[in-house]
Amino acid sequence: MKTCKTCKKTLPLSAFHKDRNLKDGYRNICKQCACQRSRKSWRDKLDATNGLLDVLHSMKHRCYNPRHNSYSRYGGRGIEICEEWLFDENQFYQWAINNGYEKGLQIDRIDNSKGYAPENCRFVTPAQNQHNTDRCVLSDDDIRCIRNLHSNRRKSQRQIAKFFGVSQSVISRICSGKTWKEESLCVTP
Repeated sequence: MKTCKTCKKTLPLSAFHKDRNLKDGYRNICKQCACQRSRKSWRDKLDATNGLLDVLHSMKHRCYNPRHNSYSRYGGRGIEICEEWLFDENQFYQWAINNGYEKGLQIDRIDNSKGYAPENCRFVTPAQNQHNTDRCVLSDDDIRCIRNLHSNRRKSQRQIAKFFGVSQSVISRICSGKTWKEESLCVTP
């Protein structure tokens, strides 16, 4: 049994992280208090950077963590983060602030075959970011054509989807205006 220095509860040793550097081999605060302290520290850092810490953290995971669900589309394809951002968070923060970062915007690579670097990145809305992906097989002209075919009832959504090589749900979302809204068709790098 050991008493946590933070919550003052006497708990079994299994409630404490091991630490070989301490005499009894266990840390002085329980796992629950350590977790709460860690979460508070993370929230404070996020608030202090207006969310930029999370942007950088997410980039690093996509590019360097093979267990990340998007790794195959980033690190698995050789997408990397430039050294100045990777090793110096302040460089990234300064660049972001000087290049229009606002909470709610997402970082976007202008050329999807290149990595994250100042000359290849910008901040865009989520709708603009969705439109600029390697998975996006439809051009602005394709979107206009789909809407024209649908509005003139020339072809069914199923026929349009088969012609453009996308799912019928994509065609449905385009025709209903739920994706690729008119303002996103005017995005220029």
